[in-house]
Amino acid sequence: MFEIESIYHKGQAKIWNGKDVLASLVEKHGGIHIDDDKRDALCQIFSVILEGEMAAWNVSLQLAEMLSDPSAKMAATSQAHDESRHFYVMRDYLCLYNQDIPPIPGPVRDALDMVLSTENLAKKLLGMQLMVEPVALTIFQEVRRVSPEPILSELLEYFERDEARHVALGVHHLPNIVKDIGPIQIISLIVWQMKIFMLELEGLKQLRPSFETVGLDTEELFFLAERKQLEALEDFVNELGISPTVWKPVRHFIRFQKTRMLS
Repeated sequence: MFEIESIYHKGQAKIWNGKDVLASLVEKHGGIHIDDDKRDALCQIFSVILEGEMAAWNVSLQLAEMLSDPSAKMAATSQAHDESRHFYVMRDYLCLYNQDIPPIPGPVRDALDMVLSTENLAKKLLGMQLMVEPVALTIFQEVRRVSPEPILSELLEYFERDEARHVALGVHHLPNIVKDIGPIQIISLIVWQMKIFMLELEGLKQLRPSFETVGLDTEELFFLAERKQLEALEDFVNELGISPTVWKPVRHFIRFQKTRMLS
């Protein structure tokens, strides 16, 4: 059986010094050397990540206060430590570009605000751990795969290891939170999740030119992000013991909206 408390202890064992890691990578690669168009595109993409890390930092602090189970509280506290490190490292990395950090797309901000502002524990845990974090992880993995800038590519390996632990908190603890809620609350939770999904999809669409500039196949990126989202919703429905027939209309709706928005 998975023990939530292990997230905390693994986090403690795998803490890395962001200042030292970034400095060593800058020295190794002799600074940032990329074309202006890719520089602008990466700055646009990772301004979203920077804002997301700040939101994740704040949400994990909220979760640490809201969660009553000591093991889950420990895991959320560990995440807050990770997210604060991610924020300052990404901030310091973007400062190397010597340009202003652009504003993030409105739909992304709306999605983050929904997670930050909700006072519903299940929604906050679902929104951050199983909606926002998987999309961030998809972006990390795909940017690292095409490797448009070597410092960033190596830096993201550290981010990815931490994010996998954060998702685990949602996967393994959310069922405990929602196991006793009624059908109306379940429907509300699923509808709320779908709203987050649509905002994130619209935000990715607005970032499409930047993704393509750094060499990413936008359709593939959207597919991977969608798959992570759909799997999260499907796992959630299965954990609650709801009939799979309830899931099918939701899947069709999301895929219809994805096709419409990308056309």
